[in-house]
Amino acid sequence: MNGIVQYVTDTSKWEDWQRDYRLGLILIMPPPEVVDAIDPLRAKYDPKAFHSCPTHISLSDPLRLEMTQELDDGITEILRGVAPFELHYDEPLASRDHAGVAYLITPQEPIDELKEELHKAAVFEGKVYGRRDIPAHMTIAEFVTIEESWQIYEEIKDIAPSGSFLCDRLEFIVPDINMQFQRVKTYRLR
Repeated sequence: MNGIVQYVTDTSKWEDWQRDYRLGLILIMPPPEVVDAIDPLRAKYDPKAFHSCPTHISLSDPLRLEMTQELDDGITEILRGVAPFELHYDEPLASRDHAGVAYLITPQEPIDELKEELHKAAVFEGKVYGRRDIPAHMTIAEFVTIEESWQIYEEIKDIAPSGSFLCDRLEFIVPDINMQFQRVKTYRLR
């Protein structure tokens, strides 16, 4: 990374909630074989989410400051102390209380520990984002109703892929003018 991120300045066409993400965030992006297996489900059942960002596990709050080389170095230093870990995804789930279909990711503990360490970085100083405590998951569909969620679940429950992968890197992503996230940098875990 050259220390300069091209941030969108005109967010007038974005929805209100999207503006929180203007400075980017850091995600766990599974390896290509996992993404290639799950992205077709996302493309079919929630094209809006699919076109915004490929298969991922949300990890950080949205950045509070524009990324600088100093802030980037702080994140790199924190992640030097985090060992890679294995993650598993089994059957997708739907809820009677909240819309959406997603894989619950296990184990949760190393992700919680990683979140805690990552959020010590200066780029996240300030108010804690309200979604930080949501359990780790990979979304298949989110911009759907509860009824649609259950229809999707019934269609995919017996055919959806399952598996595991090594989490050994994180991705810093930033949205473009069309609210499509672009990878800016890969951070390697220890």
